[in-house]
Amino acid sequence: MIQFEEITSTPTFSNQMENKILYSNHSERVSITYQSTYTLKYVIDGTKYYNIGHKDIKVSRSEYVILNDCQIITEAKKGTKGLSLFLSPKLINEISHFYLGDNSSLQFLEIIHKSSNQKVKNLLHKIVYLYEHDQVHLNQQIEELFLTISELIIQEQVSIDTNFKKLKIIKHDTKRELYKSIIETKKYLNDNFRDKISLEKISKDIGISKYHLHRLFREINGNTPLEYLTAIRLENAKNKLRYSKDSIFEIAISCGFDSLPYFSNIFKKFVGLSPTTYRKMF
Repeated sequence: MIQFEEITSTPTFSNQMENKILYSNHSERVSITYQSTYTLKYVIDGTKYYNIGHKDIKVSRSEYVILNDCQIITEAKKGTKGLSLFLSPKLINEISHFYLGDNSSLQFLEIIHKSSNQKVKNLLHKIVYLYEHDQVHLNQQIEELFLTISELIIQEQVSIDTNFKKLKIIKHDTKRELYKSIIETKKYLNDNFRDKISLEKISKDIGISKYHLHRLFREINGNTPLEYLTAIRLENAKNKLRYSKDSIFEIAISCGFDSLPYFSNIFKKFVGLSPTTYRKMF
């Protein structure tokens, strides 16, 4: 059974070790130290500051960070809202064992996420929406939502760890710094997909060589930066075809494609339908 708890003032707990979702809406400034199991920290509004192992982490609106089991110091200003998902060691072991096939321990990379895993972001948003507008349906879905998010983040971490092993990178701090470059690249591409982008421009803005960016991104993410960029553009184009009245030419240009013929060819290649046929489906 997944517990759901709300706090509006200064929490009095000293530890969080069970499967739980905690919704916080701070009516006053808060600073608290506690022992926690693995946890996902999502900021709905405002900014939260975490200190773990003498390392400071700032998480802003619509961002989340995943932390290992550790002692946490949390600080937040009045009016800050957040969602915490606490995953018990037993659940972590069960899910990671399913993907790893052995008893290897899993260690999360404490990196700020904004739009790198849209599935997780959508599920977090759904929990917040249901809590604030439809608690009956939240109670019905809370177990499934919690387990789905837990599996997604563990599956992602296992995949990342497996790919780093292929690159013969074992040290946790090195993995974290390299993965941070991948997350920054994803954010850059999501924020600038409408613009003309080259691998050279990405590498210059991120601060990593073209070769290392291309190889690292491909090994960790499963595709190249430019393939990832095309996927983002196509996803945005699909949404516009479904929900806007813009012409196909306007959609092509607004989503970063150079011309209508190029957009049509790429769309049909990856979606299996022409933009016009796809639009008629909805």
